[in-house]
Amino acid sequence: MKSILIISIVFIYQFGNCQLNKANLELGFKPQSRKFDDRQTNQFKHLKLYYIKGKPSLEKEVRGIVGNYMNLETALKYKKIAIKEISKEGTVNSLLFHNLSKDTILVQLGDVVKGGKQDRVIEHDALILPGEKKILSVYCVEHGRWDSRSDRSRSGASFQSYHSSINSDIKKSIVKEKNQSRVWSKVAEKNVLNATETSSGTYTAMSSNANYNKDMNAYLANFLADIEKDRDIVGVLAVTGDRIIGCEIYASSKLLKANIRNVLNSFISEALLNGSEVKIQDKKVYDYLSDLTDNEEKQEQMLKDNGKSLKHNGKKVKLSSF
Repeated sequence: MKSILIISIVFIYQFGNCQLNKANLELGFKPQSRKFDDRQTNQFKHLKLYYIKGKPSLEKEVRGIVGNYMNLETALKYKKIAIKEISKEGTVNSLLFHNLSKDTILVQLGDVVKGGKQDRVIEHDALILPGEKKILSVYCVEHGRWDSRSDRSRSGASFQSYHSSINSDIKKSIVKEKNQSRVWSKVAEKNVLNATETSSGTYTAMSSNANYNKDMNAYLANFLADIEKDRDIVGVLAVTGDRIIGCEIYASSKLLKANIRNVLNSFISEALLNGSEVKIQDKKVYDYLSDLTDNEEKQEQMLKDNGKSLKHNGKKVKLSSF
């Protein structure tokens, strides 16, 4: 009887709290051919995406946590959130977020905001409830500036606009290395690769390059058309050359689609700046996804060193892995 109880506890720990797993996700891999279903992949130039679909059981598992979350880009556009330095003097690795709306705002790892004393990138995912004020950890992505462009109020300089989700290689560095100097180094590296002209060394100057924007839009048009027409896609894994550059899985298709442009921006940026002809074997991708979605214990171990997850009421809203 005791052994049965122990087994039951282990089962609940491994499977009961893991919604983003094989039981609720369709990976699309065919063991006989050792390939993915063509309907769940799409390749354009140096980037290949593997689509992860939600099974009917996923909707039931995430019931109660999937709401109408407003992303940070929308919140800033419609002035539903105020983002400021935490004081007039400011602190490089912290910002104050104040939700001015009646909606819950989803702030995500890799979100880049412009303004303040320096442009910043968000370190981890967070939900900011209506009316809530929250200090979040950030990294600077603009090495050569430490003053406000416009707002010199006593409460500290503010951030007025959203840029994008940061390049996936820099995002990976944020998670794995947790080092401001390495973030600056990575930003400088990407600006050199992109032939970016910037006096302050800011990542946000990347989009001033006309050729970069043209190529970015071509990739986006291809992938967005594919994803928008499929109501079951809840995640994407991206590869270039023979390497996996990242994977993002959300608790619902609606949530993914609300954020897909910025998810893709992060992957496409890496493919444009440091990508190569796709040569990876489907089996390698499947093994990675299989481990990531096997059970809660294994998933948490993988994310500990190679990703992040966001939970609400004990269930995962999303996960990011590398």
